Amino acid sequence: MKKVNLMISTALVITGFTACKGPVSEAQQDAMNVNSYVDSIEALTPVYTSAYWSDLENGYQVRVAKSNTTNSALTASEKAKVAESKVQYVALKTNYEVKIKETEPVVVVTTPDFRQGLRNKLFGEGVVGSDMSFGFATSENLLSIYRNFVNTVADNKNNYSREDWDEIKVLYEALDTRKNTVEKELPDGHNTKIAGLKIKFSSIKATHRGGTKGAENKAAKEKA
Repeated sequence: MKKVNLMISTALVITGFTACKGPVSEAQQDAMNVNSYVDSIEALTPVYTSAYWSDLENGYQVRVAKSNTTNSALTASEKAKVAESKVQYVALKTNYEVKIKETEPVVVVTTPDFRQGLRNKLFGEGVVGSDMSFGFATSENLLSIYRNFVNTVADNKNNYSREDWDEIKVLYEALDTRKNTVEKELPDGHNTKIAGLKIKFSSIKATHRGGTKGAENKAAKEKA
């Protein structure tokens, strides 16, 4: 900001020496400040950032506010010159805003996806993405993946909504599909242990997914 003010001040001093030919009134000086300030902005090497433009905007608004209070004492031609400077400023501002949008990165605000949060808890942070690829599941780690999945569901079974259960069902089916692909390569005994985990999961889903739906339906009816 200090650098901006210094450049503006230098430009104003130069303009002031060329503009002042004799004594001027307060109103004339205020008008000259507006005119000179806008000319100095146009003469500056532009820096297209919001912070830089904010400094320029603040300086302009201060000068315009001061000029507005004394404007009535100006001649018609002096008022016309101030009006021209204001139009000139609007054009400069529009150009800066366009360039700033082109150069500054766009910040995208996203709403957290409950499905991704659920996937992270069941399989690990970022392991399962939107493509639902289960290539990370191999014959060697499949048992541990099933165990973590089923145990996590068991620990949180009373907290899942109907939407959670629907997503869990989709993930479970995708995991089963992957199991069918690598089943022949499973180490001895893993298939049997996975079968036991599948039975445990089916039991949990049968008792809690239906219960969750029933509770939600009941609550909906009570509100109706």
